Order: sequence, then structure tokens, then C-alpha cells
Amino acid sequence: MKNTYKIKDLTQVRLLADPLKLQLLQAFAESPKTTKHVAAELGESVTKLYRHVDALHDSGLLVVVAEKQKRGTVERTFEAVAKRFEADHSLFADEAGEAGADAAREMLRVSEAEVLNALANPHDDVDEQAIIMRIRGRASAKKIAELRATLKEWLDSVLDCDESAADDAEDFGGLIAFYQISDADDSTAAK
Repeated sequence: MKNTYKIKDLTQVRLLADPLKLQLLQAFAESPKTTKHVAAELGESVTKLYRHVDALHDSGLLVVVAEKQKRGTVERTFEAVAKRFEADHSLFADEAGEAGADAAREMLRVSEAEVLNALANPHDDVDEQAIIMRIRGRASAKKIAELRATLKEWLDSVLDCDESAADDAEDFGGLIAFYQISDADDSTAAK
């Protein structure tokens, strides 16, 4: 399994905008599993998950790592193609048109709903409450490159951790958007 998979298809972006499909992909990224095993983990009906798993497999985000004959059917064990998924920025560039912008909006809407839910239902422990911040900064190209590299290293260290299968492991979400601000951004914000 690769560490990072670069998504270059809007169909895959749309699939990952669906919270259930994203949850499934996360489960299959932790270790190879059958749909039945993931259904038990998530407390979902296996019948409900089959079409979602098939969509992830058909799009190339899941691969079959084993097949076993079982009572007249074939039980497939799936694995995600990577631990982390990043959308290629070209999918959202001006050349991609409205389809790219719509896919980006859908990803942001799903993240917005999760963030708003976390803020509306704060954790009892202050140290475990959601962190939300929006920053604007100014730094040299070298410092910006260092920050970008640090963010990637941090993500790798968290996602490479074998603790995801531990009994006390908890799910978390995050939205990281790291970007340069252009003059066009400044003029739009001033209006």
C-alpha cells in the first residue's frame, strides 16, 4: 500500500465527499478487511455497504487482496490503495471549469458540517475540544516551504502510526488548506 495517493479524477473526489464512503476507505486503509468485517466495525448493515464498497473498488480506490469461496459466493478482502489521499490541485483549476469548483465545494460542505457539529457539541475535556483557526501570515519562500514540509511530515507521522487498531483509538477529522494568497484574493476580500 502506498503512503499517499494523488487523486486525479473528479469522480474519486465526489466519492470521498460522501462521509460513509470516506469512513469505509479509512477502515480499509487501516488493514485489509472484508465488507462484512467493516460493517460490524461501523455498526452498519453489510447489505447497505456493498454498493459503496463496489463504487470505491470500481473507481480504483480499493483493491482486492484476497478472494475466498464461501457458501456459493466469493468473499473478497479489500485494501485501500493508500493510507492518505490528496486531490491533485489541477482538478480545481480554472481549466477544470464548474465541475472542479462543484467538487471542491462539496468537499468543503461535508467538512463544514463536521466542524459545525464538533463546535456545537464540545468535548467535556477542554484539551480535546475542536481546534478551529484561520490564519494569514507573511514569510519568506524558504519558511513557507519549511512549513509545507513540516505539515506533510506531521501527517505522515500521524497516519503511519500503528495505534489506529488499538482498543483506545479514536476517530478524528481535519481540514488542512495551505495556500498562497494572490493579489486577486486580496482585492476580492476588500469588496
